[in-house]
Amino acid sequence: MPMKHLWKVKLVLLTIGLAGFAFLLYTLDARAVYADISQLGWKFAIILLPYILVFALDTIGWRYAFHDYAPKLSFVGLFGARLAGESINGITPSGYLGGEPVKAYLLKSYDISLIDGMASVVISRTIMSVAQALFVLIGVFAALARLENTGLLLYVALGTILFGLPIILLISVSKKKGLFTTTYNLLKRFNINIWFLEESHLKELDDNISRFYSTNRRGFYLCFAYYFLGWFAGVIEVYLILTLIGVPIDPIGALIIESLFTVARTAASFIPASLGGQEAAVVLIFMALNFTMQAGMSFCVIRRIREALWIGAGLWVLARWKEKALARG
Repeated sequence: MPMKHLWKVKLVLLTIGLAGFAFLLYTLDARAVYADISQLGWKFAIILLPYILVFALDTIGWRYAFHDYAPKLSFVGLFGARLAGESINGITPSGYLGGEPVKAYLLKSYDISLIDGMASVVISRTIMSVAQALFVLIGVFAALARLENTGLLLYVALGTILFGLPIILLISVSKKKGLFTTTYNLLKRFNINIWFLEESHLKELDDNISRFYSTNRRGFYLCFAYYFLGWFAGVIEVYLILTLIGVPIDPIGALIIESLFTVARTAASFIPASLGGQEAAVVLIFMALNFTMQAGMSFCVIRRIREALWIGAGLWVLARWKEKALARG
């Protein structure tokens, strides 16, 4: 599909998402949701703390996705590059195709080639997805133990397993044959030529990724461990938000909400920022846990505000990075 048509489709989906979001607010009484948020006051700053922990753990996880360069990379620099890249992921209708190359490009400040940077973001995103699949399964099993109506959850568990299998296969192909060159050769077999792809660069990228999986087992496990901890750190944010707005919640309930929330966000990812679809799914999750629909919507809006603040911070970092690059000439 041509890019201009893709943007039109995304715009239509965004409009539908906004309409769904507005409908939910109208149905659930926007004033009540506003009252929930207003009661936070200065405590809203506390809600930002758990995500700082999440982001820090994910940044350390990314650091271990490098094969040779970890000693050269400062935590602050990686944190900033990841923040800038994730902000692009959050505002563009291109999924991860927008922000991940930005992360790799910003690493050039550390004399890391674009190929090596791209290898790191591919490796880290893949391992992050494996950690996410395991985290979701744990949350689903917790929900199966707590909820009476578990029919849908069984499908979620099955879907998560089916989601995880291709990722494991992707790692296996990357290790043995090379994912990008295999894809490139497959496209050529069907006479599909993409002019900006160079086979030599793809081969170099595959070699870098394969070398990581073949020789850096410690890096793989540490990367996985930090991303897995990052997913669990998100449970703290859920617990804190709901506690501060007066919704009684226990750690297991927070785990169920966070794990199913990630499923909802992924399922609605075809909509820019998952707007509307994510909120509808979260409201259903809250109802299944015997919470009010209003509490679910208040939770969603608070998270949206936090997301907007982080995107703003990421765009500011990106702007500063650009200024420094221009100053250096």
